Amino acid sequence: MAAAASSSNLGAVSRVRQWVLSNFASSWFLLAPLLAAYAPRRLFQTYFNLFLRRHARRLLNVVDPYVSIDILHCPAAARYSSLQPVAETDNTYEEVKAYLSGTAARRTRASAAHHQTKDGRERRCQRLTFHNRHRLLVIDEYLPHVRRQGRDILFRNRRRRLFSNNKTLDYDSLYYKAWSYVDFNHPTTFDTLAMDPAKKKAIMDDLDEFRNSRDFYRRTGKPWKRGYLLYGPPGTGKSTMIAAMANYLNYDIYDVELTVVRNNNGLRRLLIETTTKSIIVIEDIDCSLDLTGARAMRPAPPTSTAYERSDVTLSGLLNFIDGLWSACGGERVVVFTTNHIDKLDPALIRRGRMDMRIEMSYCGFEAFKTLAKNYLDVHSHRLFGTVQELLQGMDVTPADVAEGLMSAKRAGCSVDSSMELFVEELKKRKEEEDKAKKKEEEAKAG
Repeated sequence: MAAAASSSNLGAVSRVRQWVLSNFASSWFLLAPLLAAYAPRRLFQTYFNLFLRRHARRLLNVVDPYVSIDILHCPAAARYSSLQPVAETDNTYEEVKAYLSGTAARRTRASAAHHQTKDGRERRCQRLTFHNRHRLLVIDEYLPHVRRQGRDILFRNRRRRLFSNNKTLDYDSLYYKAWSYVDFNHPTTFDTLAMDPAKKKAIMDDLDEFRNSRDFYRRTGKPWKRGYLLYGPPGTGKSTMIAAMANYLNYDIYDVELTVVRNNNGLRRLLIETTTKSIIVIEDIDCSLDLTGARAMRPAPPTSTAYERSDVTLSGLLNFIDGLWSACGGERVVVFTTNHIDKLDPALIRRGRMDMRIEMSYCGFEAFKTLAKNYLDVHSHRLFGTVQELLQGMDVTPADVAEGLMSAKRAGCSVDSSMELFVEELKKRKEEEDKAKKKEEEAKAG
């Protein structure tokens, strides 16, 4: 019985072997050469990529103590089609010498379909080479320093904008933009601003201190913002001062028109959609809205509807300046201008909201010299003494002085003729002011 069972098993095995050979012999004949050719190469590639390359890199570090880091260019700035050679330079940072050169690198990309790697598109890059002992200094300090410097350069070279809130009272729509803008290209700087030099220097120092006080505001727990109140008669250069501040700080300007803001919620949304490093301006705030408690007691004008009337309150404006919502973002400057500082609510201009009050006064002699330099390109003249005497006894705005100098310049006169015409105009204006004052005194006496 045992012999019969063993013979039957051998017969079954032989039949299976014959079936396999008959069905797969031809296929194996074709696949065997391919596998024999592919398997060693595939194993070699895998072994080289995962093992040999790692050990080769370690061996190279022993022989060559220098480390290279490739910094790829941003796709928006790089031009792959025209790779121009970059001169090799050496830079020193904290007594550590590094070499920077331009090159082109191929980024390796993986192919999931074939389980292998391929060379990607060639990209332009900067290769930084330094000694291995300075690895931590370069990675932890130098490269973050380069990134900060790069951000500062991009910020300085960007196109600055002048924003204005759109002429509508409804900012609740998700599809409606609260701000529209144009490019800001105002040429005014502190060098061309007609103001006393000592006052200009104080303002510039204050702006510098604010711009460099990020750690101070964070340490004290205060929002990183500063308020300026510009007050004075019309024509004294309040708007020009704002342009000079924006050019000095390299900030954008957001010009808020309160009369088209429907309510406090709309004012809050305007604040949320402003960016950092910006100047928020509300000009002629004493005329923009009636921000006193007496407004609620007076009936609305018969021609205005509930939708057309602005319901911005003093409380909403105060929260706009230094409330909780004012802390969103940072590095903001808030500027109010007014012709009548006595008409403003004391809560609006107290310390902490308006940190610096700047009086834009009538034109003095130092401001006149700046205007003469701007319009006539003259630093000194024999008639400067006469102009100084005339300006001391009269109230004339820088805008009036600039117009007088510009009128003489338009007439094609020389510097001497322009100064003579301007002095004559000042004398006539002084006579008119003296006559007006005399009439007022006689009226009071009578």
